[in-house]
Amino acid sequence: MRVCENRDFVVKLEDMNKTLYSWLIFFPGLSVVSALLQNIIYFLLGQQIFMLDSFDSWFVIINITAFIGSMLLLKYYSSQRYWFVLAAGAFYYVCYFFHTVVFYTILRFQKFADYHTPMLFVSIAAGILYAVSLMSLRAKSARWLKLAGVFMFIIGLTFLFTLIGRVTHISFATGNTIEKISQWTTFVSSLVPILFILHFIKELKKSTDVPARKVLQSWVGFAGFAGGLLTLIFGVIISSECHSSLYWADMGYKHTLELAQMCDPGIFTNRKGDTLRYRLLKPLDYDPAKKYPIVISLPYGGQPGTDTIRQIEGAVAAELLMKDDNRRRYPAFIFIPNCPPGAGWGGIPHYPEVDSLVFDAIIALDRQFSIDENRRYVTGLSRGGFGTWNFICKRPDMFAAAVPVAGGGDPRLAPRIVHMAIWAFHGEKDKNVPVAGARNMIDAIKRAGGTPRYTEYPDEGHNIWDKVSKTPGLLDWIFAQRRE
Repeated sequence: MRVCENRDFVVKLEDMNKTLYSWLIFFPGLSVVSALLQNIIYFLLGQQIFMLDSFDSWFVIINITAFIGSMLLLKYYSSQRYWFVLAAGAFYYVCYFFHTVVFYTILRFQKFADYHTPMLFVSIAAGILYAVSLMSLRAKSARWLKLAGVFMFIIGLTFLFTLIGRVTHISFATGNTIEKISQWTTFVSSLVPILFILHFIKELKKSTDVPARKVLQSWVGFAGFAGGLLTLIFGVIISSECHSSLYWADMGYKHTLELAQMCDPGIFTNRKGDTLRYRLLKPLDYDPAKKYPIVISLPYGGQPGTDTIRQIEGAVAAELLMKDDNRRRYPAFIFIPNCPPGAGWGGIPHYPEVDSLVFDAIIALDRQFSIDENRRYVTGLSRGGFGTWNFICKRPDMFAAAVPVAGGGDPRLAPRIVHMAIWAFHGEKDKNVPVAGARNMIDAIKRAGGTPRYTEYPDEGHNIWDKVSKTPGLLDWIFAQRRE
């Protein structure tokens, strides 16, 4: 009787191992597919991937399925008595989980930004420790796991060096190179689970062939089925949104190309050797004997690659002011700095910025052309909206008026801009940049004694420029402002 019981136990253990190996092949495979899809979209859209409506759901789903796969992997380490790997792996997955939560909170609610870099350092360090533990395995059957450790170690060191490069004072050109290295490292890291898959395929083949059970009745089976189905559904949705975004980007490119052809291209180089490309539209019938205002139109461009035309994409104020009737009614210089890939105008926590370079370029233009220094205006949408708030908070002495659209700022800096002429716009249903970003700034300025204007659209989301551009009296208000 005891022999039969022992035999039944062995069969059940083998069946459990086959089930475990099967899911340890499935979940890493799901991670590879989803990570590759996300990386491809990121290469196509750049930071705009975070603006897609379905990104929230997609991000949550792929991280939940990755977490389930991680728990199964830890169970395997425990069954094989890989205690060092088990401890290091558990520590890494805990760190990765908290970093993911912090990243998502920053992305959607602009909170906990100060925790991002420290959590990322800890997560990378934990990943390197995990890699070392895999490399230390002595079992002959674990050669794929050891190879995975080698790749993870190299990838971890690369991430560590790029992160150090980001937080230290480096030139913008170097920062751009670091961003590209980081992108490709992320792409390569998405392939590492393939090595785990190869290991468990080998383990599965060594297992005794026993009748398959209906594992979908278990929570793992349900999670695997649901995770696979949801990943497929939202993978199709986010791919469709990517296609739509690229389509509208191509349509918008025609307007951007028209704008670029009307403007004079320029390159500014500062004392450090950092360069900024820009476009400048001069007033009609420009007369050097007169003084003209200048409008800094911050684009939300920064598309992947080196296309200098797409880098001024989203300079919506410039597109409005380049119309012939507006150029005649409001003679002014229109300055459009290029938004390099992987950078912005500031105001977004822990994101590379080129604001100081733009300030220096504006001052250089003052020396070159007949520009009224008391009539500098800055405006921008989305990333340009963040930049607008950032510009006036950092250099309130430089600007006479600002029109931030669908952006956010730091309310702690509100006392600096109480005397600034500000007219902000936002959509209440904006999912990409929560309306709280604008509300908090406006409230903080009012509490400090300022009188900013604020227009909020209750039924609109992120794309509100069409309504903003048709606001009665907006352009008259802008060009009436002077810095005292």
